[in-house]
Order: sequence, then structure tokens, then C-alpha cells
Amino acid sequence: MPCETFQEKNRSVAQVTDVGKQRKNNEDALLVMNEAGCYVVSDGMGGGSAGEIASSTVVTFIRNTLDSTPMLPEARKENLSAAVYAANTAIANYAEKRGYRSMGATVAVLLLNPWLPGKANLYFAGDSRIYRVRKGRIECLSADHTVAAAAGIPESRLPDYMRGVLSNAVGLKSNFFLASAETDVKKDDVFLLCSDGLYRQIPDAALAGGLAGSKDLRQTLESWVRTANEAQGLDNLSAIAVRFDGIPGPYSPTPEEIAANDSPEVNNRIGQLSDTEIPEENLEDTRI
Repeated sequence: MPCETFQEKNRSVAQVTDVGKQRKNNEDALLVMNEAGCYVVSDGMGGGSAGEIASSTVVTFIRNTLDSTPMLPEARKENLSAAVYAANTAIANYAEKRGYRSMGATVAVLLLNPWLPGKANLYFAGDSRIYRVRKGRIECLSADHTVAAAAGIPESRLPDYMRGVLSNAVGLKSNFFLASAETDVKKDDVFLLCSDGLYRQIPDAALAGGLAGSKDLRQTLESWVRTANEAQGLDNLSAIAVRFDGIPGPYSPTPEEIAANDSPEVNNRIGQLSDTEIPEENLEDTRI
């Protein structure tokens, strides 16, 4: 159960991932880019090594893209979205060449606005979630892309084999879509990005209680892993918690930055990524 903590300007961050008790490998991948203000959870699927490769592809494409993107709000949004769509194509092509029938990954992203610290952009696909805990109350800011959610019914009404089945994931190629939203950020807010292995084993009330007023995010995340594993540890469990200890004032961009932001250019390298085979040996170890 490796857990890491980070302290960035006005932010406290903790991340944890655990294989659980029932799985042989961990198909979750995490990405923390504190300086860039980007946080990602991806949950792979496909069996064998396919799920691990899919989730690692998602976070690797995002990291490589933001590393070469200027700190301009519109450019960051455009390039992040393009990177996920490129990962979608790359995963689909990889699966087709190897005969994998259900290779893919979820994605949940918190992207902070470098000019407006009180704003953030959210991106999501699949059933990994983005929560916000504010003044002790928890709110899910993302939507599940599952068969049950698409039908507007609780999963309990579905046969067992259909429960938790995704209606959207990175790797579905032509049917894939990346949902997005914008939200505000206030002092003492805690954002939680997690795979379904967390919220299916730890109820929302416990998530809110653990994060509300928590002085030690690492201790909170580790306690959730222990609780899940002391039960049945049914799935991989991964989470990133981001607490805003303060909200700095807005950034004053130069006229040149404003002009560049008004006409964002998508990184030319992104378009090339989708046409290349996924280089497994180059994928980063994203399981901390």
C-alpha cells in the first residue's frame, strides 16, 4: 500500500494505490503534476496486462503533453483533451492488433486554471469519480458512464454480469467521448479523484468524514485501504486527495499571453501519438 504526500503552494496532496485482496495485478494508474496543477486517476480493464497498459497509456500521454504545453488555460485544456483522444485511438489500435476484445481505461482529471486559481476544469470517462468535500459535505462532480447510469436505473436492478459494465471508456475509439465540466475552488475544499475500487467499498459518508477537517491526508487514504482490505479487498483501489489550504489571487497575464491564449495551438506531437504503436517499454511506472 504505497502512499505518497506532496506539499505545493497552497495545496496539500496525497495519493495511494493498492492491488486489493482478490486481484493479481494493479490496473490503476495515477498522475500527480503539482507544478502543472494536474491530477489524474485511470482504471484499466481488459485482463492480463491489457488493463495496466491501457491506464498507463492514458496517464503517459497526458503527462507528456502537459510537459510541453505552455501555462495558458486554453492551450492546456485543448491539449489535455487531445491527448486523451489520442490515447483512445492508440489503445484501440493496440487492442485490435493483439486481438483484445475489451481493452480500455477510465479517466478522471482535475486541471487547475493557472490564471484563475479559484477555477478548475474536470474531465472524465468511465466510472472513476471526482468528488469535492466542502464544509463537511461531499458532492460527486463527475457522472458515471455505465450501463446502469445510461439506463437511469440502479445497478441492483441489473443482472450480476451487467453491474459495473462501462458504456464509455478510453479505448472505445469511435464511440468514445470525454466529458468535461468547470467548477469553482474555495479555501479548505478537498477534491478526491478515485477508481471505483474506493467508492464501491467505502461509502460517501465515510469519504466525507475522513476528508472533512483532515490534517493528515495520507493517514486518511491509508485507513480507507485498510478498511477495504479488512473486508474483502474486491478490487484495486486508488485515490488522489487535493486539499486547498489557500487560494492565491488571479494571475495578470501579459498582452502576448492573452493573445496566445485566445488562439491556442494544439501540440503538433499529439496528432502523431495516435498513429504509433504503444511503446510498452517506454510507459512510465504509474503505480507509485
